[in-house]
Amino acid sequence: MGTSVKLSFCYKVVFIYLVSIFDYSYGSTNEYGVLAAESVTEKENFCIVFFKEFAGLPDDKSKAEFHMLQDDSSVDWCDDHPEVDPSRKIELVAMGNCSVSTQALNVQERGAQGVFFVVSSGKVGNYDLNNTDSQYVNITVGLISENSVQKIKEMGKPVSVRLYSAIGGNFDFSLLLIWFIAMFTITAGSYWSGHIRYAIHCHEMHALPGAPRHSADCKNRPAAIPNEESSLNISAYFVLIFVFCMGVMLVMLYFLYRYLVYFIIALFVVASILAIHGCLSPLVMKIPGNHCKYVFRCGTRSFHADFRQILLIAFAVAISVFWLVIRNLKYSWILQDTLGVAFCIHMLKSIRLPSLKICGVLLILLFFYDIFFVFITPFLTVKGESVMEEVAIGGNSAEMLPMVLRVQHFRFDQMAVCYQQFSILGFGDILVPGLLVSYCHGFDLVSGTKRIYFITTVVAYGIGMFVTFVGLFLMSTAQPALLYLVPCTLLPPVLIGWCRGELSLLWNGFKVVRPICASNYPEVQVATSNPPLSEIATEEPVLPSTDSVAPTDSAIATEITREKAEERNYLLQ
Repeated sequence: MGTSVKLSFCYKVVFIYLVSIFDYSYGSTNEYGVLAAESVTEKENFCIVFFKEFAGLPDDKSKAEFHMLQDDSSVDWCDDHPEVDPSRKIELVAMGNCSVSTQALNVQERGAQGVFFVVSSGKVGNYDLNNTDSQYVNITVGLISENSVQKIKEMGKPVSVRLYSAIGGNFDFSLLLIWFIAMFTITAGSYWSGHIRYAIHCHEMHALPGAPRHSADCKNRPAAIPNEESSLNISAYFVLIFVFCMGVMLVMLYFLYRYLVYFIIALFVVASILAIHGCLSPLVMKIPGNHCKYVFRCGTRSFHADFRQILLIAFAVAISVFWLVIRNLKYSWILQDTLGVAFCIHMLKSIRLPSLKICGVLLILLFFYDIFFVFITPFLTVKGESVMEEVAIGGNSAEMLPMVLRVQHFRFDQMAVCYQQFSILGFGDILVPGLLVSYCHGFDLVSGTKRIYFITTVVAYGIGMFVTFVGLFLMSTAQPALLYLVPCTLLPPVLIGWCRGELSLLWNGFKVVRPICASNYPEVQVATSNPPLSEIATEEPVLPSTDSVAPTDSAIATEITREKAEERNYLLQ
C-alpha cells in the first residue's frame, strides 16, 4: 500500500494547498453613485465614484435631472480652454498632471454641470484635491472607469445622463444561495468522509492477527474498502509548513497573477475531472454491466477497462473542458459551482485528519492567516490593497481564479450596478472547517456517540456562515470568512468533549491497538500508532522480560474505550 498511498497523499496535499489559499468571502464593493445613460436606442446604468467634498447627488433616480454627456478626454483641463463649450453638460475628461480641484474649477468656469475623470480602475485612488481650490467648486466631481466610457461611446450619440446615489439596503439573495450550497457541500462531504474513515478503521482492525472476525461494532461495514489509511499521518509541524507555503503562494499570485492564473485554471480542470469521477463512480458502478469490459494490449501487457468507467471518464473530461471554454460567459458560474461542489466533496471524503489537535492547529493558523492577508497587508502594499482581495477578485485581469463558489447577485435596488458582479466564497471556507466536521463524524461512528459531534459542528458551521454575512452587510466590505468560521466550528466540539469527559480522546484521535496474540503468550499486547498493515502481518510480538510485570486484564482495559472494551480493537489516546 506504500507507493499508492504516498502518491494519493501528495495529490491531496497539492489541491488542498491551492484551494485553502482562497478562504475568502466577497459580497459587494463600497461604490457611491450611478450614471444612468440613455441614447436613441439604448439605456444602461454605470457605476461612478463622486467626491462629496464638492457636491452631492439626489438619493433617487426620479429626482435626477437629464444632462447631455460630452467627451472632452483629449483636452488638458489643467489650463482654461475658452474654445470648448461644456455649458450645462456633464464632461468626461482625462486625469491631468494638476490637482482634481484645479481641473474641476476650470470646467466649472466654462458652465459645466459636472465632470468625471476617466480612470483605469473603478476604485478610489489617492487623488490630490487641493483644498485651497476645492472650496470654490460646487459641481459634481467624480471618477468613471475606462470600460464604462467605452460602452457609453458604443451607445451612439447623443447620450443624456442622470446622476444619483440611492441608499442600497435590499437583501442580496445570492448570499442565501451560497449558504445553501456551502451547507450541502460540507454536510455531504463530511458524511461520506466519516463513513469511509469508519470502514477503513474496521478493515484495519479486522486485518490484525488475532482480531475477532465478526465485531458488533463493524457488522455494517461496506465490502469495498479503499486502499488507503483511515487518516493522514501528519504532524503539527507539517501543518505549520503547509500554511507558510500557502502564504508564499498567495504573495506569488499577487505579483504574478497574469501568469499564474492560467496554471490555476489548468489545475482546476484536472481536479474537476478527478472529482467528478470520484463522486459519480460509486453510483455508476451500480449500473448493471459487468460483462461490458474491454482489454487493451500494449506489447506483452494487457489492461482491462470497464465500459462504464470509460463513459464516466469521458463525461468528466467533456464537462470540465466545456467549462474551460465558457468560463468567461455570464452564466458560467452555474457550471463552475457544480464542479466546485464535486471538488469539495471529493476532497473532504479523501482527506481525513488524524485528530482534533491537528484540526485545531490548522484552523487556528488559518484564522491568523486570514486576518493578516485581509486586514494587515493593506498597510504593507504600495497601493494600500488587501493581498487576499486583489487575488480573489483578479485585480484588473479579465480572468478570475476558479477556486471559488460564484453566485450572481440577486438584489433589486437602484445601486445594483455598483456591486461586485458576483458574491464569492472561497473553497477554503468550505474545506478547512469541513476537515473538522469530517473528523467529528468519523469520531462519532467509531466511538458510538450517535453523531453528536457531527450534527453540532454542521449547525455551528451554518451559524458561522450567517455571522460572516452579517459582517459583510454591516461593514459593506469583503470579509475573511475564517475569522468567523473558526471560532464557531472549533469551540463547540471542544466544549462538548470537555462536558462529556471525552476531550482527551477527541483531541488525540484514534490509535491502532494490536489485539492479544492468540499464541503461547496471551498476556502480550503491542500497541503502535497506525502501523502499515504489512508490518502488522510480519512483525513478531515483543516478549516481556522476566523482570517486568505482565499487564493485567484491567490495565489493558483502561487503555481501550471503557464502554465497549471487550468488543473494540482500537485505542483512544
